[in-house]
Amino acid sequence: MNPHVFYFLPSPDVQVTCLFHEACVLPCSFQPAGREEVHWFRKQVLVYSHPQSRKQLEEQSERRMSMSSQQLLAGNASLLLDHCGARDRGRYRCRVIRGQQKNDTFIVVKVVAPIRSVSLEPTCLSGYEEVKCSTRGVYPAPHVWWYTEPASPVDQLQPTTRKTADKRSGLYSVESKVRRLRDQPDLTYTCTLNTSYSSQTWRTSLTDKVLNNVTFTSKSSFTWTELCWAQGKDLTIPCSVPPDMQDFTLTWSFTRVDESVVIDTYDRGRRPTSSEGVDRPWLDTHRVEAGDGSLRLLGPRAPEHAGTYTCTLSGLHRTHVAQTELSIVTPAGQSTAQPLFNKVYNSRADVNVET
Repeated sequence: MNPHVFYFLPSPDVQVTCLFHEACVLPCSFQPAGREEVHWFRKQVLVYSHPQSRKQLEEQSERRMSMSSQQLLAGNASLLLDHCGARDRGRYRCRVIRGQQKNDTFIVVKVVAPIRSVSLEPTCLSGYEEVKCSTRGVYPAPHVWWYTEPASPVDQLQPTTRKTADKRSGLYSVESKVRRLRDQPDLTYTCTLNTSYSSQTWRTSLTDKVLNNVTFTSKSSFTWTELCWAQGKDLTIPCSVPPDMQDFTLTWSFTRVDESVVIDTYDRGRRPTSSEGVDRPWLDTHRVEAGDGSLRLLGPRAPEHAGTYTCTLSGLHRTHVAQTELSIVTPAGQSTAQPLFNKVYNSRADVNVET
């Protein structure tokens, strides 16, 4: 390799999904040769550069952005974006310059606030009996669908949906209602919410059963989320206990291809039972009882940690299943020969995106 020629590593355009109010990394790499300049643009506007003059430091348009000088020496020009919000969406360009040569990498940034919980409950505040489905603190605003089992004519449901954005945060609150069909007592009402581009679906059902003129109501919910993660970056997979779920059993399982293992089971009133061979509890009893059943992955690797994670909460007249399909991006040249499963640890419910 000629030391006088500036070589860049080819980098395809990438999609990055960041979480509201969290830090996020926009990747950009090159083959270092010394004395490089880096310029980051968003929608053709310069938002960060390295090195910076005193004037640039004073005029820097985004003080939430930063780069690591030490990482830059190793060919890593990734931009750390702190406290993400809706204003950070858009197409970015990372330009690395040395002399007359330059290399551009384009990154499309999406910012989401995933659905954390959905409430489904009967109500009669409008003067007649309804079923209300609601969530809040979500971005972008999700789409809402209703159906019943057995199926009811669409014109009988006639849902009313309202989506309201908070003026300060930009996060949405969503409330959707349908009238209860009293002439069909044994019905299951299902509300489905689907976010625009975060690959997340939340389905919640309420079932009425009439026995000896007494109506029994039970609830169940199912969530599905797709995550693409960078190898080696810590990750928390959330699973929240509904506040009105008092007595429950929590089970985490992991499935890859045709193999499935139970990671851990928590039964209120009993000690957690960890998987065989694990030298520490998978779940923190105090966190679970406080409503946080999330799972922490430390430095996940492919293919060892790639697969489907399922959190199942079972209680009296209540079931909640949360599935997360995790794929892991592996840097070129790294070995992926790993056993089925290794270390997973419990932690807090928020997800730190580190792309």
